[in-house]
Amino acid sequence: MNLSRSGFLLSLLCLGPPALAAQVAEGNAAWREGRFHEARIAYEQALRDDSTSVRANYRLAVLASWDSRLDSALVLLHRARVTEPDEPDVRLAEAQFLSWRGSFKVALLKYDSLLVDHPDRHDAQLGRAQTLAWAGRLNQAEAAYARMIAADAADYEARAGQAQVSAWRGDLATASERYQAILSSDSGNVQALTGLAQLHHWQGKERLARTEIDRALAADSNNHEARQVRAAVRAGLRPQVEVTLGWSNDSDDNTIWWQTLGTSLSLAEGLRGFASAGAFEASDPARHGTRVSAEAGGAIARGKMEFTAALGLRGLSPSDSASRSVGSWRASASYRLAAATGIGLGYSHYPFDETALLIARHLDVDAVELNLESGLREGLDASLGAGSAWLSDANTRRFMVAAVTQRVTSRATVGVLGRLQGYDFKGAGYFSPDRFTTFEARAAYTQPLLPFEGRLSGGLGTQQVGKGASGQLEWHIEGKVSRRWATANEVSLSGGITNSAVSSTTGAFRYRTAAVTVRLGL
Repeated sequence: MNLSRSGFLLSLLCLGPPALAAQVAEGNAAWREGRFHEARIAYEQALRDDSTSVRANYRLAVLASWDSRLDSALVLLHRARVTEPDEPDVRLAEAQFLSWRGSFKVALLKYDSLLVDHPDRHDAQLGRAQTLAWAGRLNQAEAAYARMIAADAADYEARAGQAQVSAWRGDLATASERYQAILSSDSGNVQALTGLAQLHHWQGKERLARTEIDRALAADSNNHEARQVRAAVRAGLRPQVEVTLGWSNDSDDNTIWWQTLGTSLSLAEGLRGFASAGAFEASDPARHGTRVSAEAGGAIARGKMEFTAALGLRGLSPSDSASRSVGSWRASASYRLAAATGIGLGYSHYPFDETALLIARHLDVDAVELNLESGLREGLDASLGAGSAWLSDANTRRFMVAAVTQRVTSRATVGVLGRLQGYDFKGAGYFSPDRFTTFEARAAYTQPLLPFEGRLSGGLGTQQVGKGASGQLEWHIEGKVSRRWATANEVSLSGGITNSAVSSTTGAFRYRTAAVTVRLGL
């Protein structure tokens, strides 16, 4: 549920003692007239005189939430609860602000506590269902919305929440139908307009999304979700730039430095263009080589289909042989078979240039890959991939990989992965066993570290390099710390280490990598 300005205004009439301090009365008058800056000044003065004023703390918390300063809002609500611990509107705001911040478990406990004391509070029921959806507990959220709709078929807020659950399951067609059904009865429904704008943003229809979100904010300019969607839509309409500096090294003493600069922008409804340029420097104890590259392409989405195509050029300069320029190209298509199931097919042609030795070998690759992804049930996803690559030295690589991932909390996942790969014969200068197999258990955890976010992932299993070879322990661990500001701006630092033979082009059993990336919306 969204705490709109009008909803707060009605709920606050019961807060505070009858005899208000002059500053609180002045703040109330400014609030009623929509002069929120003046209301803020008055309430702040009231708190300087009496830090326990429930109404001043509460309304300042609302204003802080409208500015997305949720930590400050929660501090103010805590002060209000110290004075009036059982005030239901303060308790409701606290639960909602916690959910907005991503503290879903604590927010749900707050909602449950409030509903024990006030079981008929519709706003608390909506807030709880929304938090369940944000936490990824979609079946429970769907059931909560269904109970509210059963009690009142004209409960547009619950129906909008139900539509949002469909969207998050990947069933965009059903979600759109549900939002449109609401708008046919209530053309200015903020939640339905916001939901449709979100759907169209996901589909790359940014201009249509902008029209809908502008209508939503015209009706409720401080709606939290609508403001978030507007920021995402604006970011989608603006060009974006990404810069990466990376490094890798393996136990065969192959060292690589790379730099890339990429940009993308919306060209039309459902059509996005992109371009990139990069430099790549590789060395080993005997040689070094460089690669300069450029690529441009586009992606178009139409209904359940999406197509991507790109053309590029690479200049390869090895230290011990002649330089050359090589074209590269790639194309892919994907189709949404069902709400949570999709299939994709891709083809690519590129030079095999991942080490200094390979830059000098003048090898090219043509590769085809087929992928299938499906949501088996809530929180459980499976993927299957298979493909072949034909090298210009007449060698062929074939592979198959399967993975299953289970979300255990909103921040943690576990899963398993198996991979089978093999070449026709042992090639010179690259990892090419007649058979390579690996099987591993995986886990990942994401933790907000305000204002940063941290992610740690890893796997542990076994690998076999070659037919008849004995199994070996296989492991990997990766970490990432990122800092996001605005909607499209982010800086991140990532790194990892593994002993997986397939991670290194040469099959080395230690492979390390690190990178720093900056992404900006222009």
